[in-house]
Amino acid sequence: MPYIVYKSLVVLMLPFAVLRLFWRSLKEPAYRQFIPERFGFRLRSRASDVWVHAVSAGESIAVAPMIERLLTSGQRIVVSTTTPSGRAQLQQQFGERVDICFAPFDAEFAVRRFLRHKQPKLVLLVETEIWPVWIRRCRVEQIPVALVNGRLSAKSFNGYKKLGRLMAQALSSLSQVLVQSESHAERFVALGAHSDRVHVLGSIKMDQALPADFKEQVNRIEQRAMGRRLWLAASTHPGEDLPMLKIYQKLREQQTNLRLVIAPRHVHRSGEIKLASEGLGFKTCRISTTTEWSDYDVLVVDVMGQLTAWYGASEVAFVGGSLVPHGGHNFMEAAIAGCAVVTGPHLFNFESLADHFQQAEALLRGSSEQEVADQVFVLLNQEDARLRQVNKADRLVRASRGAIDRTLHQLSPWLPQGGVQ
Repeated sequence: MPYIVYKSLVVLMLPFAVLRLFWRSLKEPAYRQFIPERFGFRLRSRASDVWVHAVSAGESIAVAPMIERLLTSGQRIVVSTTTPSGRAQLQQQFGERVDICFAPFDAEFAVRRFLRHKQPKLVLLVETEIWPVWIRRCRVEQIPVALVNGRLSAKSFNGYKKLGRLMAQALSSLSQVLVQSESHAERFVALGAHSDRVHVLGSIKMDQALPADFKEQVNRIEQRAMGRRLWLAASTHPGEDLPMLKIYQKLREQQTNLRLVIAPRHVHRSGEIKLASEGLGFKTCRISTTTEWSDYDVLVVDVMGQLTAWYGASEVAFVGGSLVPHGGHNFMEAAIAGCAVVTGPHLFNFESLADHFQQAEALLRGSSEQEVADQVFVLLNQEDARLRQVNKADRLVRASRGAIDRTLHQLSPWLPQGGVQ
C-alpha cells in the first residue's frame, strides 16, 4: 500500500515539479532545457551497459574516475543527472564518450520509457539517490541496482525513517549497498537494506586524480595573480560570501598582498557576489570578463571546471556549504591539490571523512565565523602550520585510496562484458 500511495502522489505532483523547474530557471535558464527528458521523452535510443545516476556536479566529479574505468573496459555508459551544473560538468568531462541526459522523474511511465530507450544491464545510484519507482521498475525488468559511494547522514536517516515500509522495500531490493563508513552502513541496514549486501568500501572521492594539465592550469593562474597570495572561498552558498568578505577585510589589515577568490557553488550567483564585494569597497571582477587581474582585490570564479586549479594556486581554502547548514562539500579535492583546508561546523554530508581528517590534523573546522577567521589567519601567517596540515592531508589521502577498485570488484558479477580489469 505505501508504494501505491507514493506512486500516485508522484504523478499528482508532476505539474508542481515542472513549475519548480521554471521557477529555478529564473536564475538558471538551463533548468528550462531538456524538460521532456525528465518525462522519458526525446531521449536518444542508445543502448547502454551501465546507467549511472549522479544527482549534481559534486557527485559527477566524484564518480568520474569510476566511469573512466568502465569506459576503458568497453562498457557503454549512460549518465543521468538532475541539475544543469551536473550536466555541464559531465559534458565537460566526457563529451560524447558517454550518453548524458536528465534523469526521469520517479514516475512509472517516465522510468519505463527511459529503460526502454537506454536498456541498461546494471544501474548505479551514487551516494544517497534512493528512488522507489526506479528501483521497483528495475526489479520487475530484472535489472540489478546498486548504491555506490553510499552515505546517509543522521539528518537524512531521520527523514527516510518516516517513510517506513516504502523505504524498506526500496532498500531491500538493491543488489548491493556499497558505503563509505560503518556509521552509514548501520543506518542503511536500520532502514531495511539486507545486511549481507551492505559493504563498507571507503569513499571514491579519495581516488580523485589531478587533471593531466593541472600544473599548467595552476601556473597560468599564478602568472596572472602577479605574485599576490591567494585565499580561496570555494563552493560557497548564500550566507557564506559576506562572512568571507568581512574576514578578508580584517586579513587585509595585515596581509596587504592577499587576494580573495570566491568560487560560488552555483555560478549564476556571481553577479550578486560581485555587487556585495564592491559594496564593501573592494575592486572586484568576474574572471570570465577580464584577463587582467593585477589591480583587483576580489576575484569571482564564474566558470565551471576550474576549481581544482584554483585550489592548487591558493595557499588556504575555506570549503563552503559548511558555515550554513548545507552539509559541506568535497574538501578532499582541496587536499589532493595541496591546499590547506578550513571549514565551518556543518559537515554532516561528510561526517566520517571529516572525523578522519580532524583526527589526523589534516583539516581545521571552525564552529563559528570568528573561529573560521582565526583559523584562516593562523594558516596564512604560520607557514609551518600550513605545510604540516597539507602534508598530513596528503598522507591520509594516499593511505585511503582504493575505493574504486573495491567497488568495481564488488560489482563484477553484474558488470556486462566480463567486468572491469
